[in-house]
Amino acid sequence: MGNFMEKKRYHVVRKQQADLRALLRGLVSAYLLYLGWKLLFQAGSDPAFPPAARLGFGGLFAAAALAFGWYTWKQYRSSLREAELTSQELEELRQEREEEP
Repeated sequence: MGNFMEKKRYHVVRKQQADLRALLRGLVSAYLLYLGWKLLFQAGSDPAFPPAARLGFGGLFAAAALAFGWYTWKQYRSSLREAELTSQELEELRQEREEEP
């Protein structure tokens, strides 16, 4: 149970890269969701664009946004696991701290 309560430590650069990739992917997902929402709820603004097509394309964009959001979350969790310091890296960090005056 001691390992469960330990605070996870991350390699700074790998963690920042994981955060940045997740942020950018999250923005893409949010934009896809915005496009889907605009298509779904732009009722009657363009008579040349039939309601069935509006619903179909809006639903497609919304589904793509949700799928990409799920993918983003899974990739972020995977990247965080990869960014965790290994036992060897933790040991090297402890040795460096012990050597500091």
